[in-house]
Amino acid sequence: MSLPPLAPVAELERRLGLAPGTLAGTDLVRAGVALEDASALVRAEAGTDWVAEDGVTITAPPVVATVVLAAALRAYRNPDGYSGESVGDYAYQYAREATSMYLTAAEVTIVQRAAGKLAGSGVYTVRTPSAYAGPPAADPFPAVTA
Repeated sequence: MSLPPLAPVAELERRLGLAPGTLAGTDLVRAGVALEDASALVRAEAGTDWVAEDGVTITAPPVVATVVLAAALRAYRNPDGYSGESVGDYAYQYAREATSMYLTAAEVTIVQRAAGKLAGSGVYTVRTPSAYAGPPAADPFPAVTA
């Protein structure tokens, strides 16, 4: 059973400046595949699928959907991975990273933090000696006398 994308096509349409339900035909297929690919990359980084027992409900934090949508949007806008184009006096260059499906380093950090895989993203305890306990049994670094 394949996992559902971590973000819906309607949200990708909104980021494209379109009304939800506008994409159709091959454009809708491209959007769906971009979301599936981005979701797979995010799940690989997170080490979790973020899907409830019912196999449909997405349990990922909203920031994860934001990362999926950003990666899918890059792939949707540039499906062939072009790095630039030039026609006459007009020239355009994509950012080097904007030429294929990928997660930026910042996005990887966001996903790992959301999955609880980074230090500082969990709850920790620190044990300290009690101030009410007696003095240490022996000085671990005795003074050297000559």
